[in-house]
Amino acid sequence: MDPPPLSLNQLSALLEAAPSPDDLYTSLSDYEEQACLLASQPDEVELLVDFYTAFFFSHLLTDQIHEARALTRRIPRDLLQTDSLQTCTLLLRAIWQRKHTEIYKILRELPWPERSRPVVQSYESYFQKKTLKEVSNSYEAIRPAAAASYLGLNANLAEQGDTAIIQKFTACGWRWDGETQLLHPKPIVTAPPKEHNLQNELSRVMALISNHGR
Repeated sequence: MDPPPLSLNQLSALLEAAPSPDDLYTSLSDYEEQACLLASQPDEVELLVDFYTAFFFSHLLTDQIHEARALTRRIPRDLLQTDSLQTCTLLLRAIWQRKHTEIYKILRELPWPERSRPVVQSYESYFQKKTLKEVSNSYEAIRPAAAASYLGLNANLAEQGDTAIIQKFTACGWRWDGETQLLHPKPIVTAPPKEHNLQNELSRVMALISNHGR
């Protein structure tokens, strides 16, 4: 069965339904052909910008970075000149180059369409969780400023040994060595523990961190 016609109301309904990332990606994929057909209609710019912005983030939320890059090459050139989609390309470049500080700056400070803000915030949370896991499993010891930069926290305060920021990490199970001024991450297992689901554990520790302390 074909999906209902693509419209601002239909797009809003899809986003407000708060589907899983996979479901959101699938739903928006079904509308890409309609979006291509609407691309020649100048009065549909708002709809198309909002659609492609949401579709772009659905790729990121499902870890399809290469496919997100391919999407930016399929978007009509005129639409790519709009602020929102230019910001998407800036974000993609920062992700590709693993520039964590720039990623958080783009997500938090550059303008996004009103309809897209929830999915932007979802990606920020997802990116933090993913990065927390990567850092926890990659480092035996790390300076507070570096750890803060990875997770979008205030690196300057962390470098000064800010107690509140240090506590955000120790609350996640990391150990703080005041003598060496180093944090020692606690590895995050890749398989679910016997009594707790991994995603629940990540959500718990990120809830402790996500009062950003920017």
